[in-house]
Amino acid sequence: MVGPDEIQAWLGQLHSGKTEERREAVRRLGDAGEPAVGPLLDALASTGDSDERWYLALALSRIGSPAVRPLIAVLREKRDPQVRRYVAAALSAIGEDAVEALIRLLGETEEPDVRGFAALALGRIGEPAIGPLSRAVEAGGPLGLAAGQVLWRMEDQGLQALLGAYGLDESCGPLPGSGPQP
Repeated sequence: MVGPDEIQAWLGQLHSGKTEERREAVRRLGDAGEPAVGPLLDALASTGDSDERWYLALALSRIGSPAVRPLIAVLREKRDPQVRRYVAAALSAIGEDAVEALIRLLGETEEPDVRGFAALALGRIGEPAIGPLSRAVEAGGPLGLAAGQVLWRMEDQGLQALLGAYGLDESCGPLPGSGPQP
């Protein structure tokens, strides 16, 4: 098991600015798993360096599923849009394991920024998010509307899924605003 001293040493490597050291630290922090999540999130919230935030988000994404709930909590609680941006990037890199939590967040939050970052992450996840988003649309309500907006932004596959969720297909003609613009 990895101890706090090792995690702090690897966080120091991320802060050093040397590319090879940073890459090695990302690998080791990712391999450390759940014990590294809290320190990584603390570092992400406290640094103002965008390069360092990128490496921190990368390490969190390598941890995968154990990082999803804490990342969602940070997305809800932190007001710094840069922190939220990197958290959304980490969640999108985690991919399919983050989809359900992001969709729940879409339905639970009233805050437009949080909803926007959740939608951004789902859009970046792409195809693995389409089925769960379609089911949310079919369920209706505010979550269904938010899920529909995400599918709309996902273009081709998302639009097909959105049409399917409403029981439509391409034979109904072009959607408003989807054809060539004069």
